[in-house]
Amino acid sequence: MVVAIPKTVGIGTAPVTIDPARSSGAYRWYVVGVLSLGYAFSAIDARVLAVLVTPIKASLHLSDFEISLLQGFAFALLYAMAALPIGRMVDGSKRRTPLMVIGVIMWSVLTMMCGLANSFGALFLARVGVGVGEATLSPSAYSLISDYFEKQRRALAISVYAIGYPIGNGLALIIGGVLLERLSRSGPRDLWILGTLAPWQLVFVAVGLPGVLIALLMATIREPERRETAGIGLAGVVPIREAIAYVVRRRRLYFMLIGVTALSGVLAIGVSLWYPTFLIRTYGMTPGAVGRYCGTLMLMCGTIGTIAGGWLSGVLIRRGRTDGNLRVMLYSTVLKTVPLVIGPLMPTATLALGCMAVGTLIGQASQGVIFTAIQDVTPNRLRGQVTALTLLVVNVIGLGLGSSIIAAITDFGFGDEGALRYAISITGAVLLPVVVLMLALGMRRYREELATLAVS
Repeated sequence: MVVAIPKTVGIGTAPVTIDPARSSGAYRWYVVGVLSLGYAFSAIDARVLAVLVTPIKASLHLSDFEISLLQGFAFALLYAMAALPIGRMVDGSKRRTPLMVIGVIMWSVLTMMCGLANSFGALFLARVGVGVGEATLSPSAYSLISDYFEKQRRALAISVYAIGYPIGNGLALIIGGVLLERLSRSGPRDLWILGTLAPWQLVFVAVGLPGVLIALLMATIREPERRETAGIGLAGVVPIREAIAYVVRRRRLYFMLIGVTALSGVLAIGVSLWYPTFLIRTYGMTPGAVGRYCGTLMLMCGTIGTIAGGWLSGVLIRRGRTDGNLRVMLYSTVLKTVPLVIGPLMPTATLALGCMAVGTLIGQASQGVIFTAIQDVTPNRLRGQVTALTLLVVNVIGLGLGSSIIAAITDFGFGDEGALRYAISITGAVLLPVVVLMLALGMRRYREELATLAVS
């Protein structure tokens, strides 16, 4: 099939853009597949620490709260410094692909650097650097996909991208658990110039290595023509202050959208980080077993749930429900409340894992649609910065507080490591009703903004 390729205005080596309306469906889905694969490896590198908590605590003599800082706050710190400048580069750049390639290389190298850390401070700094992955990848990915796909198919496309997270999260537990078990049998190893590394350090090195291949795949993505600009940014890059001013003028809408994303992130991230440790402490499961069971459930249920959410949103929108994305978010939040709250209180590991499976299957339906909802009410030349702002808040609140709130309730509230199960349950019981209320109250304003942009 011959694809018409209009060149952007310019001379010499000006980049080539692809008109999404004329590009082949196969190529568009190839782009989504590559981005999803990159997202999966980002999640693997970021989340593998969840299955390494026990040996890291023993090796570096850390508390639960210090572990929570490594899992959450370290990532949030990077976002606080870099998210908005990176988002501005996404909105203003003629080519978004190089930003993602650089990000992949950086997070992969710094993941391997985690394996060389021998103190809390060194590991914390390396984890800060690993956070550059999502800071460069997701704003670029959401922007690119929104240009490649029209609104009726956008939720499904973004959901396919979003399945990279549960797949990567699941693989992080499976691969991390298997590697830790096998490497622990032979003990520390001498890796020449890298020195002698403990099994948990070798796991970090191993999961960071594939980053070079992912970066090469990212480099094959071609730039699509920008669409749905609403007349914003046509004369050049929109300054950060104007992007923030745009959000502030619509603060009730964006407060709801970003707020529900962040609060959902508090629970989703906190539970995913601490559920493996809860299973080990409460039921005596081994890290390897936890990695296999949790990882498999997250991979299968998370993937099915995310795709189902995107598909259902598309069905609702085609039937005239313009707020289909938020409706799916609302339905999934209501339905997942019971299994997420009672799961940690179950008397057996089998029942706890069953509740986790149901909660993940239902809850992941909102993973792609909420970011699609944000893209749909945001003009093209602001999407990178608004997405970066959203991810900044999600990571500061979700990562920074999600893991730390659960750890703080355990350490400072109960003063007992065995009370981790109650901390997880309490967090869900408090946050989920708040998210439901915010969505219900914000639905009308969201529909009004969609109607305004449709005629602009």
